[in-house]
Amino acid sequence: SHTTPPAEDIHIAQSLEWPSIAMSGGYGGVAVPQGGPGGPPAPAGCEVRAADPPKGFGLFSQVSCAAYTDMFTEEPLFAMQHTGNRRVVAACARCCGFIGSVQAQLEVIFGEARFAPLLAALGDLPRRWQESAGEGSGTVVKCSQGCGECYCSEACRDAHFQHSHNLLCVGPLQGEDHPLLRFKYHALEHADTLLLAAQVLAFLVNSARARGGGAEVTQNLMKELLCFCHAPFREACRAPPGRPKDAEFFAHTDGLINEAATLLRAALEPQAPAEVGALFRAGPAFFSEVLGLFEYNNIDVEVASPLGPLFIGRAQALAAAAATNPQAATELQQLEALLREKEWVMKCIWGEETTGIFGDEVDVAAEGSATNSDVADESDSAMQAAEQGNDEQVVNAAMATARAEVAKMSLEQVVKGAWPSMHGTALFASVARMNHSCAPNMKVAFPGNSARLTATSVLNVSPGDELCICYVNQEADVQTRRRRLLEYGFTCSCSRCLSEDSGALRKAQKRLK
Repeated sequence: SHTTPPAEDIHIAQSLEWPSIAMSGGYGGVAVPQGGPGGPPAPAGCEVRAADPPKGFGLFSQVSCAAYTDMFTEEPLFAMQHTGNRRVVAACARCCGFIGSVQAQLEVIFGEARFAPLLAALGDLPRRWQESAGEGSGTVVKCSQGCGECYCSEACRDAHFQHSHNLLCVGPLQGEDHPLLRFKYHALEHADTLLLAAQVLAFLVNSARARGGGAEVTQNLMKELLCFCHAPFREACRAPPGRPKDAEFFAHTDGLINEAATLLRAALEPQAPAEVGALFRAGPAFFSEVLGLFEYNNIDVEVASPLGPLFIGRAQALAAAAATNPQAATELQQLEALLREKEWVMKCIWGEETTGIFGDEVDVAAEGSATNSDVADESDSAMQAAEQGNDEQVVNAAMATARAEVAKMSLEQVVKGAWPSMHGTALFASVARMNHSCAPNMKVAFPGNSARLTATSVLNVSPGDELCICYVNQEADVQTRRRRLLEYGFTCSCSRCLSEDSGALRKAQKRLK
């Protein structure tokens, strides 16, 4: 469902030829600007056209489709791994798939010095585990300019460089006061979607140059992008829980955006004066609109870790042989020690910062699976305790509690425990055109090792049916759903909401009798 993090932690991303980019259908049109026609062609078997008022445009089926049929797949226009998620997952900077070997992924999760003895004790077991599962050695390709970005292949590296990284790579820079470095530090401190907005602007510069360059070409590309639903960020974002969007909030938000835009312009303008001048002709206004656009249109991307199935298979094989094979019994003990440490790490750090899912949206992650969202409740994350300003004693107590909880887990429980998935955010042209329903006929998922999306019907679909997804937790009650949908600028009056409204009214009347 669509992601809208708090304003103090804003979030946004990636392809090089885009056809005319696109309107969004989708947000009811009450308080949100409508999208318009045009943009990339709809997937095969679908069309974009006006939906019933007060909706704007929507995505409609042209074919019959049985329930639980994959209707289309789609690459993101822009996508990015959340910066906090990099603490536990090594992913390709372009396609967001897991990269590297088992050993490399373990070194990311257990990157702190305290885990060095654990990794040393494993020796070459990670390599053997990978080989026993029939996996290759895993490829990691680094940026050729030395900035540290990593990719799953040379193809992804080269495509990312052509897309936007050529203008945003910090590898060749000298000195910490360069505006691009200062911009990235500012984004890391305040909002990682600023980094994604920078990718969008760099992409527009590259696209304009590919079409001959200049301010007019750039302005036309800007107009194409703004065919998606958009608004200034201050209007599109939601305030953190418990605070109003008052004058202080707007001053803080505007200041954050203005500083980011100033730094990014200073970083990019020497490389492309005409194109960057067009992007910032109205100061930070377009940059703010891009951030607002992604507030309305982004969806969460979750790519499952390949480590879980690998270790389940290995544990089952070792458990079957342990009774008669001392070597297998020893290896199973080593694997169990590793898995218990992983469970402890997950309990300590898994939460908003590592998933990019904030506030009310935590339960949205649970509707797709019972994996990572079950690992750690928000209240028992030691990382969150530290970030909220709690003292060392509180953090240590939370970590000790997590350790005690892991100690009580059975071997079967730790073997089946979830590994951290890749969490990011992305814009998909077709999904952005889908309107909301609390009883949707479509769902989206990421079944492969990348941000490539699969859209699947969950009901029978006939020609002419509008394809809808649920923007919020579908299992929530009608009042909760409506409250959360207000972030998108409308009050839902779908058949399910009206039915549940009537049911709640009847129950209330019955209680009053």
